[in-house]
Amino acid sequence: MIRHFSLSDLNAILKIERESFPKSPYDRMTFIHLHSLYPEHFLVYTGTTDGKEDRIWGYIIFSPEGHIISLAVLPPQRKKGIGKELLRKAMETLHLKGLQAEVRRSNLGAQAFYLRMGFRIVGAVPNYYGNEDALIIQWTPSV
Repeated sequence: MIRHFSLSDLNAILKIERESFPKSPYDRMTFIHLHSLYPEHFLVYTGTTDGKEDRIWGYIIFSPEGHIISLAVLPPQRKKGIGKELLRKAMETLHLKGLQAEVRRSNLGAQAFYLRMGFRIVGAVPNYYGNEDALIIQWTPSV
């Protein structure tokens, strides 16, 4: 199920963040700030594990202008369509004219995921991640 993030989700989001982005994870205050800026565009994906209550397996944060700030899925839950569902939800946001994100040049898995979802590489930002370039990826809805 996809729903809006609430502050009670923060510890689960921080765990996903640390496991997904060990080189440069966002901290607690960054997520609180992003939630205050984009409450309608900070979504979480929940699932049930072993009959236990809903657990957060992934999240997406994007701006009203269509910039994907972060998208991550808990490593054991990857390749199950969770990232795809979260990204599709963002793509279905009616007022967006498209989506854009930055991806590490070395992150071939993320690049392949976005390309499968209809994104294309439109540029690069040298040293975006300090010691590594970012590729700029973009998706525009078909008319």
